[in-house]
Amino acid sequence: MAEPEPNDAVGYGRPPRHTRFKPGQSGNPRGRPRRKQSMADLLEPVLSEKVTVSINGIRKRVRADTAMLFRLRERALKGDLKAINIVFNLRHNHLSDNDEPPMDTNWSEEDRAILESFGHLLSEGPDNDAT
Repeated sequence: MAEPEPNDAVGYGRPPRHTRFKPGQSGNPRGRPRRKQSMADLLEPVLSEKVTVSINGIRKRVRADTAMLFRLRERALKGDLKAINIVFNLRHNHLSDNDEPPMDTNWSEEDRAILESFGHLLSEGPDNDAT
C-alpha cells in the first residue's frame, strides 16, 4: 500500500482527495432556495406599472394605482354608492387633519342627509348651518 503524500493528508478540514469538490463545482449546486414573496412584493410592480389613460380627452401615462383612483373617482361622481363610500373611507383613513382640503360646508339638506347616512358629517358647528 502506498503512503499518502504530505499534502494528501486526511483530517479535520482535509477530506480525502477523491471526495473533494472538483474545481468549478459548487458544494450547493441548487443554491439557497428563494424566499417566498409577500403580497406587497407581488403588488408593487403590478401597481407601479405605467398605463395609458384618457383624462379630460388628453391621453396620459400614469401608474396603474393612480389610474384606478381616477376610475374610482369617476364612478363616485356618477353616483355609484359603493364607490362614494370607498372614496370617503380612503379620505378618512389616509388624510390627516392637516392634509384635508377645506370643505365647503354650505350643504343642501339633501347633501347633509346623504353625508349623515354614511357617517361622514361628524360635527355640527356654527359654520355648518343648513341654507
